[in-house]
Parts: sequence; structure tokens; C-alpha cells
Amino acid sequence: METRLVYLNPQQVQPDPKAVRHDPGDVAALAASIAAQGLLQPIGVVHMWGDTYRVVFGHRRLEAAKRLGLERIPCLLLEADPDELYVAQLVENLQRLDLNDLEQAEAMARLRQRVEREQPHLGAGELDELVGRQLGLSGRTVRRYLSLLELSPQVQALIRQGELTVTQAQHLLRIPNPVTRDEVAREAAEAGLSAAQIAQLAAFFAANPNLTLETALQALESGARPRRETPQPVEGKPERLVRIPLEEPEERVWEEEEVEGVPEAEEAADRARLRRIHSLDEMLDEVGRISRCFYEGDVERWAAADGQAPAKLRLLVRGLRATLEALERLFQEKGWSVA
Repeated sequence: METRLVYLNPQQVQPDPKAVRHDPGDVAALAASIAAQGLLQPIGVVHMWGDTYRVVFGHRRLEAAKRLGLERIPCLLLEADPDELYVAQLVENLQRLDLNDLEQAEAMARLRQRVEREQPHLGAGELDELVGRQLGLSGRTVRRYLSLLELSPQVQALIRQGELTVTQAQHLLRIPNPVTRDEVAREAAEAGLSAAQIAQLAAFFAANPNLTLETALQALESGARPRRETPQPVEGKPERLVRIPLEEPEERVWEEEEVEGVPEAEEAADRARLRRIHSLDEMLDEVGRISRCFYEGDVERWAAADGQAPAKLRLLVRGLRATLEALERLFQEKGWSVA
């Protein structure tokens, strides 16, 4: 691909109707940054006809420049075939985090279709690996993103709006009933459930497909463990959750599960939430770590930097409150004094 730097009036540059990004979103902050510091990163364009160009990447920067009324902006004029341009567009957006998870999945699917047309002899896994190499990703990561397109339009809308992440969505796919899957997705978005909690709910429904969401949430809160075998239903008896005896090897299946295709830090965080505590001493250590997060100011810093802080902190309050109530019940049952 050949490129050269040119300076164009933003009005000469038309948007791409097939852009991988569906909506430029709010560009007010970007416009303010460009007004203060100038356009530091050129936008990519291709020549159409006369003095008309089409944007390849940098849609948000172009929109911000137009809103500011700039008359001249730096552009990279690209000369390449359509496939090369599409890959350049996708890679630039991925590297700049300009796409939400669903837009990334849709863009990868389009790129995969292009590759499949050119190389029809490749198998599914080989296609994923080739697409991944073009984007600097693993084939496994590509497959994880593509799996989002198997979800219902209602769940995809939550992903597009940023209310569910790819990590959370991949666990939803393990729920066999699509209606239940949608119910869990709505609950996750409204209650701020973590990917680890969704994984546990998915395990409950995989083991007990006839459970209601309310029953599964109660089981999650009580710490019940799922069992992979589905028990035979007994006519006339109410549904119940099957618990796994602690000595069974499958006890740790959900604690150690590898979450593929997600950033390492996020994967580690989910595994940390699933890690079991095996003694009162370990429990005291965990409580001490949580307390230090508050009195050392970590929680305030994290909350200031996290757009989903209210939902996550509400979830934390619910968890701490439930833990405290359970401890108080234990003291009452044992006749112990809290003082």
C-alpha cells in the first residue's frame, strides 16, 4: 500500500457508507482537543473523483474537524486495492479502540467473508487464523468475537450500547435456552453482574435448563455449585438446584475455566473473582485487602476512572450486605457474641 501526505478541506472528504464504525458518537471532547492542540493524527482517505475523497479511517476526527469549521487538515492519501483498504480501516479502528465489541465482530465477519471468497479451500479454523494474523490477533480471539453474532438482536443491542462486554456475552452463549439467555443478559446489564457471575449463572442453566432466573439468582447468592449432569425431572415436585458435594473434582471447573479471547488483565480479574477461600484465615486476609482499598483511597480513584462505577459499587454493597447478614445469622445460631 502506497501513502502520501496531503492537506485537504474537510468538506472535500465524504464519509464511507460501509464504514466499520456505525456511529461516530459524541465528538465534542475530541473537537475540543483538536481545537486546543490541532489534528495530531492524519485521517486516511482515498481519491474518488475530481477534488472529492472518501474517508477510510479517522471518521470521528473528520466529523470533529467539520464541526470546528477547519479549512485544511492533514490526510494520508492511500493507494491500494479494496481489500487492503478495508484491512487498513479495521486495523486503525481496532488500534485506536474506536469500535465497540459488536462493531469489531461485524467487521471481522466481513473481513473473514472476503478471505473466504479469495481462498475457498481454507477450513474454518484456518480462516480465523488468517484473519487474526491480518489484525494482529489470535484465531481464538477472532472466534470469540464472531460468536457475538450468534446472540439475539436484543443482546447485541446491549453489547453495542456498551452495557455488556465480549467477556460477559461469551458466557451467555452457554445458556441453552435463548429466552433465558436474553433474560440473563437484561439482568446482567441492569444489576451490573460481572462476567464471573454470568459464567456461574450459565453453569446453573446448563445443568438445570428448567430453572427460573429468580431461582438461579438465589442460588448464585447462596453460593450453590452447579453440576454438569442434568437430573431427571420428577413430576409434581418443585424445581430445585442440584448442589455439588465438595469432594467432587468438578467443584473447581468454573474457578479454573480459561476465558479465551479477552484481554489478559480482564481474564485475570474474572479468575480472581472466582477463586475460592478455603479457611477463616484466608477470609480475614481478603477482608483486610478490601478494607485497605478504602482507607488508602484506591476505591475513590477507581470510581473516578470507571464509567460503570455506580453499578459496580452497588453490586459490591449488595455483596457486602449479604455477607454481613449471613455472618450475623451464624453468630445468632451459634450463640456467639459479636462484641
